[in-house]
Amino acid sequence: MKKEFDITVENKLIEEKRYINVYHRSTRSAHIISYNSSITLPMGTLEENDYLYISAARSHGNLWKACSIDVPSWADFEFTSEGKVTIAHSHDADRIIFKVPPGPPTWQLKMTQSTAAFIRKPSDHVIIGDSGPGDGERQ
Repeated sequence: MKKEFDITVENKLIEEKRYINVYHRSTRSAHIISYNSSITLPMGTLEENDYLYISAARSHGNLWKACSIDVPSWADFEFTSEGKVTIAHSHDADRIIFKVPPGPPTWQLKMTQSTAAFIRKPSDHVIIGDSGPGDGERQ
């Protein structure tokens, strides 16, 4: 049984106005998402060698504000970053939240859907956005 569904990547870096890069393996397509924009892609399973590779654009220097990355809890992922990162999971919200402090935009997220994942809905989303006060912002 094929478990393909739609995944929307949303760029909510409104204050930072940073572009987000998204590479979709199954279509071999690369996308640049401007701030306050999104893209929806069909996502297959890891078994089908499908994944999303998401990162912040590096062309504008350092990130001056902390950001958060909100992913579904069913996702398998590899997350790399050169700086300190806080990861939180909420069973209530079925989400995993990464808090990335200001600094070089060196984080990278590779997200996959495992064949064992039980997904109850035909679509989901990933949100990259500005973090609020107390989330590591520069003052």
